[in-house]
Amino acid sequence: MDQRRLRTSERYRESTFEGDPVRTLEATLRAAADANASDIHLEPQVGCVRIRIRVDGRLRELQRYPLSTAAALVSRLKILAHMDIAEKRLPQDGRLDIVDNKGVAIAVRASTLPTIHGEKVVLRLLRSAVADLDLDRLGMNEVQVEFLRRGLGANTGMIVVTGPTGSGKSTTLYAALNELNDGDRNVVTVEDPVERRVDGVNQVQVNDDIGLTFAGSLRAFLRQDPDVIMVGEIRDRETAEIAVRAALTGHLVLTTLHTNDAAASVARLVDMGVAPFLVAASIRLVVAQRLLRTRCAACEGASCEDCGETGLRGRIGVFEVLPINERIRRLVAGGADADEIRAAAVDAGMPTLARCADDKVALGITSAEEALRCVHADLS
Repeated sequence: MDQRRLRTSERYRESTFEGDPVRTLEATLRAAADANASDIHLEPQVGCVRIRIRVDGRLRELQRYPLSTAAALVSRLKILAHMDIAEKRLPQDGRLDIVDNKGVAIAVRASTLPTIHGEKVVLRLLRSAVADLDLDRLGMNEVQVEFLRRGLGANTGMIVVTGPTGSGKSTTLYAALNELNDGDRNVVTVEDPVERRVDGVNQVQVNDDIGLTFAGSLRAFLRQDPDVIMVGEIRDRETAEIAVRAALTGHLVLTTLHTNDAAASVARLVDMGVAPFLVAASIRLVVAQRLLRTRCAACEGASCEDCGETGLRGRIGVFEVLPINERIRRLVAGGADADEIRAAAVDAGMPTLARCADDKVALGITSAEEALRCVHADLS
């Protein structure tokens, strides 16, 4: 066990109560909230239950308990999250709400997964109220924010946010929704899952078990007089085609894809089977992003207890914003690949993800090692 984990475990052990699932979970949630964690993992292993938290994208172990305590801990969580405590063979999802030591409400999304050693539970802590999300504070430069706002100001077309899992795509989409949710528009979303509940927005939770899919929800949306449609993720050809056609018929569509950079998103839609001319006509803007850990404010990047001796604490977005100009539109319609689209975007002045990450290094916001780990290595 390394020193960083040992110190964390020692602090945590003092405030936990082995054998009492109620007080143990309270201590776990408090420790996670104090550390500004995004996730809590309760994992049954051989002979023990391991509890880990994810802080700034990295998992850190808090504590281990005897495996005999697992059933009580999981049952308590299921009660809190309104899940079926008798069902242990199938995955379940639930929600609960907690308050941190500063009185800030935190929505918690719970998920169980049956494993060979017992049920694993992951808790996703969602701190930021949507009303607090601001496009100006995500990490984009002024030009990138202006491009995005211009795209959001349109009545039709598609805006795509792309990046790997955990890159902050949902936060960007919710910040965009916050800007569009002015009371004058009918805003509908289909998500899997609904991560944040937004007053004034009509949100639909996908449920494949009963046939409530992304594609089926989109078809229903088009009969609901929408102005803005958010599709949590485009996963298949059917959803892609309906979303593209919605963007061409008087609706502003926001969605996400999983690609490495902005140019690859355009090519991905074509690879899914959407006609190139429809992709070219529908897309207005693509935003690619990553999250970089920032230098710890307490020690200015040296290392301290606050940052777990890493010199880094907190995260900020790094972005690549690709407006679809006429040249790129013609390339897409003609079936150009991602390399050609990327070259045209760079020629038009688009700063790449790598360049934007290097800019944050130059400004002292993050370290060169973090930029290499999070952006350069991912794009190579």
